Amino acid sequence: MRKRRSGRGTIVFLCCTLAVPTVAMMMGMYDAVPTLEQLTPALATGALLGIAHLVLRPILRLLSAPLGCLTLGLFGMVIDVGLIYACDRLVAGFAVPGLLYAVLTAVLINAICAVAAGRR
Repeated sequence: MRKRRSGRGTIVFLCCTLAVPTVAMMMGMYDAVPTLEQLTPALATGALLGIAHLVLRPILRLLSAPLGCLTLGLFGMVIDVGLIYACDRLVAGFAVPGLLYAVLTAVLINAICAVAAGRR
């Protein structure tokens, strides 16, 4: 039996919360070093995304398991990008500038979570 790490949910939540403003800065959404007022919508979107990753993502992955098998797991990335767009619609003052931003955010979140939280 595999021992489950404690604090894994906290790590996933923090990864999601910090990945959104990080990718926003990498993509040049801010002209200079952003202030806290400028980062607040991105942090709120990241926090909402963290909650969605902990609550909705497992349910959606379970429901879409047959598609995940057909696409060799790549449909999980579609779920992550969809969650990013859904969180974008719920937070005022933040907009996903394009598909590339959403994909880079999803890749960054999954890469950091794979290393830090042991997610597969």
